[in-house]
Amino acid sequence: MKTNFFVVAALAASALLASCDKDHTGTNPEEEGKPTTMNISLNFPKAPQTRATADENATDAEANVQTVDVFIYYTSSGGFQSHTQLTAGQLIQRQSTNNADVYTTKEDVKIETTTGAKTVVAGINLPENLVKDLIDQPYSTLLTVAQTFDKRDELTKANNFVMFSKDAVHKVFKEDAKDNDVTLQCQRLVAKVTVETAASMTQGGVPGTLGALTFAVNNFNKKLFLLQGEAPLHKDPNWASAEQHDQNDYIDAVYPVDYVSVLSRKNVPSPSIDQYEASYAAENTSEGKLQKEISRVTVRSTFILDQITIFDGSDFVVINNPKKGTLETFYAVSPSSAEPTSYFTDESTAKSFVSKYGGNVLPYKDGVCYWTIFLNKIPEKPENKWDVLRNDFYKCNITRIIAPGRPGPEPPDPEEKPDDAEVNITADIEVMFWNTRPMTDYVLE
Repeated sequence: MKTNFFVVAALAASALLASCDKDHTGTNPEEEGKPTTMNISLNFPKAPQTRATADENATDAEANVQTVDVFIYYTSSGGFQSHTQLTAGQLIQRQSTNNADVYTTKEDVKIETTTGAKTVVAGINLPENLVKDLIDQPYSTLLTVAQTFDKRDELTKANNFVMFSKDAVHKVFKEDAKDNDVTLQCQRLVAKVTVETAASMTQGGVPGTLGALTFAVNNFNKKLFLLQGEAPLHKDPNWASAEQHDQNDYIDAVYPVDYVSVLSRKNVPSPSIDQYEASYAAENTSEGKLQKEISRVTVRSTFILDQITIFDGSDFVVINNPKKGTLETFYAVSPSSAEPTSYFTDESTAKSFVSKYGGNVLPYKDGVCYWTIFLNKIPEKPENKWDVLRNDFYKCNITRIIAPGRPGPEPPDPEEKPDDAEVNITADIEVMFWNTRPMTDYVLE
């Protein structure tokens, strides 16, 4: 069964509950009201643009739903009431509106609860250990207890993207089930990032040959609140000043496992969403907005110099690279900010150059170079500048690249904001709503 836009359904399902694990040992248990059931649906907002196939932002894998876990709490105390797990097959698509796709549980799927004021949330594709951790815990856990994901694929494992309610729904349930309709929206806990080169991309800087471009998300945030922090700042567990910053709260990208290909618009002029390779970033906001705190895109490539500096026995001279076409380690030396950088393929020659003119030797091991793209430079809300928010889609289009970049993946100036960083790559970044494909495109069994 291909449960594509079932994400939505699941989202809806996430809200609906069929059978309840009734255990009222949570904080401040309350006296039960009368038995009743609730009906849940999900209105999944459509993207602002026309919903044509070429405009869809989600792949089948990103819209896949396996399980939906619904949690009900007592509104007055926040104590845990019940948990129910549903499968995607228990949802169906209803008549869509101009603004939303609507999903509900099937008629024979009922979520048991009791009358009175309740709070409902749901999660999609939640790891089993996380579900166990949430059962019997109060509602405040969702808002204040940091959930740790030590591996970046825990949130996207096996193409089952972990999602959670955008907002909790507060509802006073009545005996008549027809009065107990609940609508819930869910969001993926990660953002999606793709990188492409414009067909007209230009290359500047040192003359030479770039290899294939790849990219990854660096500074992947390990700690999240399941319910997003209060707008507009969306504070997360790592919200802290620079003095409190802990690099152990982030995951660095490892080559080659975390890197994927940059799409070339010169070779693929009109790509579909399935032709992009994506990297994913857990939501990450910060107070200081320093380069070391924010998630960023790292672009990686190899570079072969057209020209190198040698010592001809009497002086340092620039010649055409005799090994042009051969990938090898090279060395860069900048005597001062006012002097041009010289490039060498022989380390001893580079050190001799430093002895005479000053500077430091920077090795580009095996000719590998890096560039950094900082996301969300022009956000919808100014306070979210440089923040990576869940369920956003950051589509980066490289228009100019200055070779050879930097010799390592570290950010240019960790203690500075991106505004102050040296620019060696120019990219237009479009921030889009990460919508899912219409479920009607698939057969549900």
